[in-house]
Amino acid sequence: MKKILRYVLLLLLVCFSFFYTDRVMSLINKKDPLMKKLDSVKEEYRIEPVSATIEDNTIIPGKCGREIDIDKSYKEMKLEGIFRENSLVYKDLMPSSSLSNNKDKFIIKGSDIKSEVAILLIVDSNNDVDNLSNFSNLSLFINSNYINSKNIDRLKKNEIYTYGKNGIYTKEYLISDNAIIDSLSNNKSLYCLAKDKNNETLEVCNERGMFVVIPNIVGDYHNVKSSLSNGSIILLNSVNNIDLINKYIIGKGYNLVTLSKLLEE
Repeated sequence: MKKILRYVLLLLLVCFSFFYTDRVMSLINKKDPLMKKLDSVKEEYRIEPVSATIEDNTIIPGKCGREIDIDKSYKEMKLEGIFRENSLVYKDLMPSSSLSNNKDKFIIKGSDIKSEVAILLIVDSNNDVDNLSNFSNLSLFINSNYINSKNIDRLKKNEIYTYGKNGIYTKEYLISDNAIIDSLSNNKSLYCLAKDKNNETLEVCNERGMFVVIPNIVGDYHNVKSSLSNGSIILLNSVNNIDLINKYIIGKGYNLVTLSKLLEE
């Protein structure tokens, strides 16, 4: 019994020693000029998160914020003991409402915080595959009939998603199509495409952990020219004039990005 008590006391002594040492080190660090500097500038480098805009069953994503991770930044700088901006370590600040907790909403646009837009195209023929094989940075929704290893390989410079069977999504199509896309393309198949608010599409895609996107611009050059704005999701009717549209977008000061980049929070 005395032996057990001795071990217990020894264990308590070790635990107290670690706790005491940790508290002492914490107090020492707080008095370190480098730690004081990090604490004094933390608000200067803080970026507040922007919550998603939700109206009825639609959503426009917001943006994550960030703040300095004081402890990690201190560890990065303490060897030299000098504050260096490029050694700052940040941690994300999540918005109170975001895409991740609102999958049951239709995404109707990207955030308007940045001058970014995305171009979407539907691929439903071998001719479309041929015409698009030399392009990059587009977001392609491919009809199930044309989702195969050869076509994915030819189009993988772009983001690739399934368009189901002519825009009709079922559990079977999503399982088979996403298996091919996820294994062969350079992106995960996270989005379904709808041209209007279709609750059946929303339900079946949500069951597979996917979001449903409704473009806010549909058409061709003239539609883009009349409605382009920050966060636009553009569904072109065809590949025709895509070079002209791309030049117009860039000329107006927008960056053409993929759908996943546009909707990144």
